[in-house]
Amino acid sequence: MLWWHWAILGFGLIGVEILTLGGLGNFYFLFFGMAALIVSSLTWSGLVEVAWLQWFLFAILGIISLLVMKKPLQTKRSIDGKDEPDVDTMIGEIAKVLEPLEPQALGKVELRGSTWNARNAGKYLLAKESIAKIVRVDGLTLWIQAESLTQEDEHVG
Repeated sequence: MLWWHWAILGFGLIGVEILTLGGLGNFYFLFFGMAALIVSSLTWSGLVEVAWLQWFLFAILGIISLLVMKKPLQTKRSIDGKDEPDVDTMIGEIAKVLEPLEPQALGKVELRGSTWNARNAGKYLLAKESIAKIVRVDGLTLWIQAESLTQEDEHVG
């Protein structure tokens, strides 16, 4: 193969990795794209001219770089070596109700400085400016209920 065939293959594989944003989380395309670019350089410089040797180097370089670099890249990609937190970690947090919310109704709450859609999962009306506890996260909707009820509140509902 000509050197520029390897270059096109390498940039193409790296492009696929970028387009998927590492969505597969495995970086396979990145390593084989880098291997193709290395083979392209070796072919261009005249060090490797035989096709079977080019393919052999491509496979070996891709596999070795995958085995050596995959784990460090995945670790760097996460926060402090841990997976990024899920939104489900918001369960148990306290949000401020921005508008009166009937039971099972949709409304708005403020949490972490942002406004969120919320559904009242409780049996009681949530007043404006009251606080509510997040009991479930469904997509971008927070399911909330009153944080604590006094005996007086229980008799009203």
